[in-house]
This record gives sequence, structure tokens and C-alpha cells, in this order.
Amino acid sequence: MHETLLLGIAASELTVLLTSEPRRWSRRLIVFLSLLLVVICYSWFFLGVSALANALGAALALVWFGWDLTDPSARGVLTRWACASLGLVALMSLNPLSFPLLSLLTGRSIDLIIAVVFLATGPANYLITAILQCARGRSSDPVPGWTNAPVLPAMLSHWHKGGEETEAADPDKAPISAGSIPIVSHKEGSAEGSGDGVALRGGRWIGPLERLLIIILAGAGAEVAIGAVVAAKGVIRFPEISQDSSGEKAEEFLIGSVSSWILAALVSLFIRVVIGN
Repeated sequence: MHETLLLGIAASELTVLLTSEPRRWSRRLIVFLSLLLVVICYSWFFLGVSALANALGAALALVWFGWDLTDPSARGVLTRWACASLGLVALMSLNPLSFPLLSLLTGRSIDLIIAVVFLATGPANYLITAILQCARGRSSDPVPGWTNAPVLPAMLSHWHKGGEETEAADPDKAPISAGSIPIVSHKEGSAEGSGDGVALRGGRWIGPLERLLIIILAGAGAEVAIGAVVAAKGVIRFPEISQDSSGEKAEEFLIGSVSSWILAALVSLFIRVVIGN
């Protein structure tokens, strides 16, 4: 069951990357059901998961997907991830001999590791953003998507101007909705060295890359290198933080960074437990 469940949750989070507007449930549902079907076939034919276990895992993955669509608030995101974490710990604590259907330690290590590492990279940005929103007292506000660079192209939108509906026939003039790819006109980006264009949103990449690097270093037993990575991040951010007299940037940096490091440490422990058994 856990193979289908973890891979199904990963498929649910992957739909955010594969759809241009994650909150439009119809297109995202089609992508999710297609990926879930692939997960079920893989678990059944390649991993030998029974039909009952596949059905339970797929049902729980559908609950995760539906919960994400219906409650995008920061409180809902934290609750969903907390329930998933408690369920993961409960499945890991079960004896594989007594509960072969439910125990997490009976599955293939590589499949579990791939699913958990994927969730700890991009989708974990969603969780850390929810933590920061709760720290700001905005737990009921929706959490922005964990990526704004979808693979599938965004649909041209319509807008009202002076009571008349106008279609955005020119992609360079089309309004950009939440989750769509930023559009740069050829005129703005043609001049080499002009400095025009879309600003690099490195924050969405730094967190996942940092967690992935910590996980790899922890697996290699390079604890000193992990300390160097943590120290280097503090040194790089120090000039920006020191200019903030209110202290809000420092608090946000500490909360976000510590949450990210805790997630990376938990994933590293999970990998060691799974490989050790």
C-alpha cells in the first residue's frame, strides 16, 4: 500500500509542475489520474502489490489531492503534511512480519527513497511557505504554488476592458496569471547586455538544491561539509539581513532555513532506516 500511496502523493505534487494553473482542478485532475494509473500499474505489475493495497494507497492519494484543491490555506497545508508525517512514522513502526501489507519496511528501498526525496525538494517549498505564513499570522490565507514555471503552456486568457471582452491574441501582450510562465518580448530581450528581462527567482531553486545537497552529504557521512553549507548560507545572506532594522528578514531567514534543514535531516534519517532494513 505504501508504495502506491507515496508515489501517488508524489504524482499529486507533480501535477503542480505539469499544469499551468494548478488551481484549475479539471486539467490538473486529468493529469493526476493519468499519473496515478501509471503508479498503480507499476506497483501491481513490477512491485507485486496486491489489488487491495493498491486500492487503499490510491484512495489515500486521492484524499491528498482533493484536500490540496479544496483547502489551499497555510493551516490546511501544515495539517496535511503533519498527518502524512504521522502516518509515515506509523507505517515505519509496524513489524514487517506481522503487517506485511502496511509496513513501510517491506517495500523496495529505491522507490520509497525517490518518492520521499522528490517531496523534500520542490513540494517542500510549499510547506515552508505555509510555515512562514503561519509565523506571520496569516494561517487562513492561501499558500502560493511551489513553482511558477510549468511545463505545459499557459492558456491565453481573456480580460474585460470597458465592458467588452478582449482576447489576448498576442502572447507578448497577454496578461500573466498566477502560475504562468513570465513572458519576455523579443524587443526587450534582443539587446545583448541590456539587462532587460525577467528577474531570476533563485529562492525557488536555492531551497530544493540546498536540501538535496544536505541529503547527499548526509548519506556520504560528510557532516563537516553540511556545517560548511549552513555557514555559507548565513554568510551570503548576512549583508541583506543586516540592512533590515526591523529584524523581520532575520526571523524569516531563520524560520525558513531551520525548517528546510529539519526536513533534509528527517529525509536523511528515513533513507538510513529504509536502507538499513
